[in-house]
Amino acid sequence: MKIIVLSLCVAVLLTGCGVKPAKVDPPPGVKKDSFPAVYPDPKTDPSPK
Repeated sequence: MKIIVLSLCVAVLLTGCGVKPAKVDPPPGVKKDSFPAVYPDPKTDPSPK
């Protein structure tokens, strides 16, 4: 019985790792920023040729 409960607790903890919030606020002190951003930035990172 303990193993089943422990397994369920581990499964719940692991499934929560991939949950992303709907809206993320920028870090404090940033005036205007597109946060969150896509990395690498296509404007500054050259595409492979």
